[in-house]
Amino acid sequence: MIKTPFRLKTLPILFCIITGFLSLTRCEAQSVVGKWHRAATGSFKIDKATGKERPVFTPEQQKQYDQATAANEYNELLEFKSNNTYVSNVSAKGMAATEHTGNYSLSGNILDMNIPLVFNEKTTITIKSLDATTMVWDLMFMDKLTRITYKRI
Repeated sequence: MIKTPFRLKTLPILFCIITGFLSLTRCEAQSVVGKWHRAATGSFKIDKATGKERPVFTPEQQKQYDQATAANEYNELLEFKSNNTYVSNVSAKGMAATEHTGNYSLSGNILDMNIPLVFNEKTTITIKSLDATTMVWDLMFMDKLTRITYKRI
């Protein structure tokens, strides 16, 4: 009788154990697909020398901005669909609700919603963070950074 080396006998067992653990490990990346409600907005200037963010508004001014937004009943709903289309609905007191539809693409953390050029400049949207309930954008336009927080609905 020819003896099989120990390593060859353990190979099928090791394969089964590894396969079992891999099937238990979930790798779920968060997706932008779904319905989102704008929850907060902040504005920043980027210092060209240091690259650091500096709030445009003082804390008191930001508070006033947030209160004015609430008082005007500003409401933004954004839906990203799995077929790479989106629907944006914006309304506010005294303003007719507007709806915009379009296509989007996501490459890494860069979200392209095909926003038309303004003053020959492209608006760049970077997804700063995304989890099951919250998505935070950095929207860069004309040296001004607008940080927008959306909550999943």
